[in-house]
This record gives sequence, structure tokens and C-alpha cells, in this order.
Amino acid sequence: MQLALPVWQQLLAPVFDTATEIELVQVAKEGVIGRQRLPLAGPWPLLRARSLVELGVDVLVCGAISRPAHMLLRSAGIQVHAWISGGLEEVLAAFLRGGLTEPGFAMPGCGRRRRMRGRGRQAGRRRGRGRGRGSR
Repeated sequence: MQLALPVWQQLLAPVFDTATEIELVQVAKEGVIGRQRLPLAGPWPLLRARSLVELGVDVLVCGAISRPAHMLLRSAGIQVHAWISGGLEEVLAAFLRGGLTEPGFAMPGCGRRRRMRGRGRQAGRRRGRGRGRGSR
């Protein structure tokens, strides 16, 4: 299996769409059997998706990713694990043991609160209802 990790210094890049290089990791049942760092194609989602397909990538583990890039990768058959953060080696180890869902790897701000957006007391105010400007 080919695993792609967008890199920024020794960290998983915080945003896939702006990353400039990837760590391409060959994984087998016995673990990592090879890895190399490669430049990542330009900033356009289609070009990046095509590049990953040509490299034979099966899985992408990344931080934030735009909806167009995510959709292109998934439609190309690449499994995407998004909204992950951490040091490159720690993220790779977590992937290998099946631990990417551990709370320590979730990007800040991407937890329960983000999924709950639009609910609760404040939701009505954002839509112009309740006490606020223009509602009196």
C-alpha cells in the first residue's frame, strides 16, 4: 500500500492544498518497507489528485483539505483521512496501529464543536432571529 503524508518541516502539513511536498510511504503487513520525500504538484486540486494517482497512492492522511480536493481524491479511489495533526513520525505510527481516531491527532477546532455548528442557543441569532441588530 502507498501512503501519502503532506509534510511541513517535521509535521503533517496543516493544509493539504498548500503543502509543497509529501512523504510517500510504502507499507506492507510487516510495516514500513520504504519511504521517500517528493515535491507535490501545483496548487490546483485536479493536478494534485492526478499526481497522487500517478504515484499509486492508496491512502492520504492530511490536515485540512478543501472540498474539491477531497472529492477528487475520493473519486479517484484514494482513501482520505483528513483533519489530522501532529508530528510526521507520530502520525505515521498512529496510522500503522490504527490509532488516527485518538483525540491527540484531531486538528484543533475540529472536534465536537465544529460538528455541532448551527445548533443551540446562538444558532437563531446568527440567522437574524432573537436579540440583535435588526431584529427589534
